[in-house]
Amino acid sequence: MDKQEIRRLIMERVGERSLRMGLRPDDVTDELDLLQSGVLDSLAFVDLFVALMDATGRELDLESALSAKGATTIGGLVHLFS
Repeated sequence: MDKQEIRRLIMERVGERSLRMGLRPDDVTDELDLLQSGVLDSLAFVDLFVALMDATGRELDLESALSAKGATTIGGLVHLFS
């Protein structure tokens, strides 16, 4: 799975939530922190993380992954899973 496919999967999961929060499509960039912005709560973030593991076939330790700078941003997740 390449970076564009990973980004598309993330956007499928967070796109509607971000719109409900009043974010414009231009606001949903790689730098958007999904937790700090409130787009996802912690449970929804874990669900997204598991969905990305399933889709990419990569097994990552959530706790270790979250210790990386920017891991809760869209770009950070793309980087972790590509």
